[in-house]
Amino acid sequence: MLAEADDAETMQPRRTPGGPLGRMPRGPLAVALIGIVILAMILVPLAVNKFISGRNGSGASTVAQSTVLDGNAPLSQLLTINGRLGSGAAPSIALTNGASLSAPSDVLTDVVETGQGRAVSEGSPVILQVSQFSGIDGRNTTGNDDGYKLWQGMLGPEVGDYINAAVSGQREGARVVLREPADEEDGSRTTKITVVDLLPTTATGEAREPATGSPTVSEGSDGSITVSTAGLPAPTQASTAVLIKGTGPQISPQDKLIARTTMVSWATGQPLEESTFGFQIPPKQLDMSNALVGVSQNLVDITVGSRVVLSLPAEQAQGTEPVVVVIDVLARDPGKASGASAGQSGGSQTAPPQASSSPRPTT
Repeated sequence: MLAEADDAETMQPRRTPGGPLGRMPRGPLAVALIGIVILAMILVPLAVNKFISGRNGSGASTVAQSTVLDGNAPLSQLLTINGRLGSGAAPSIALTNGASLSAPSDVLTDVVETGQGRAVSEGSPVILQVSQFSGIDGRNTTGNDDGYKLWQGMLGPEVGDYINAAVSGQREGARVVLREPADEEDGSRTTKITVVDLLPTTATGEAREPATGSPTVSEGSDGSITVSTAGLPAPTQASTAVLIKGTGPQISPQDKLIARTTMVSWATGQPLEESTFGFQIPPKQLDMSNALVGVSQNLVDITVGSRVVLSLPAEQAQGTEPVVVVIDVLARDPGKASGASAGQSGGSQTAPPQASSSPRPTT
């Protein structure tokens, strides 16, 4: 049996080392060969990629360069703007295909929405809502949580020469976009984008019939307001009549507003404070937390853009007599209140916003 086994073994083909039937290497030699194979799998694609990149000009930087758009191109090719003018919130922008913008050669101005309200010029009262954006990624760079700042006063160089020029000749309700060259912290150049909304300086919205028993309010050709209480009994409790229903956000008890106001004696119809109604008079700031009791209580939930008539007994006014207060609620101001309020002071111009396209120092 042993002999037969030996004969069987001699009949098997002999495996030649290194041939098709040769044994696989083992031990240190096998480990070395595996390492060589893995190294080749890593280095060969890298070499091919480098060769291709070199022929194209510059590998990874080619991708980055292809996402930079010319800041001088038509605005519609560079970005889109979202957000309704007068909504009480900042607009937002989206750069086309997520690209960044190179610096334009000069300050460029585009009117993206035409207004339907009063035409303004230097020396006209205006309310400007200003938001600023980066041309690198479209982020809001205005510098506060609301994403916009308001400027109310008489249009002039105080708002910055570029904004002044861009807004002059426009109508209330217009949206203007300015592009200007800007330097990034790393020394690169890009576009600084400023969106300026020219807000209405009088109430706008749906006209309403005044409630029965409400004072009569008339508006003159110059925008002034006349109030009549003839034949009406003096109020024993506060009441509110909405003459124009605005489409803006609702007012909260702690809001700082920009408004036009007038307050008159119920008995005589004589003004008890300086009126801020009139097309050549700037609106003022109104701090809800520092207003007359009847104003702060009865304006809550009124929408921005509205004109309201408040009939107030003495205890909800100045404490001496019943009054009528007419208010055009024009905007909510995200900035600090000036302390002005109905029945107390007339208010004044606010500081210019820290806006793009303004060569002047701002606060």
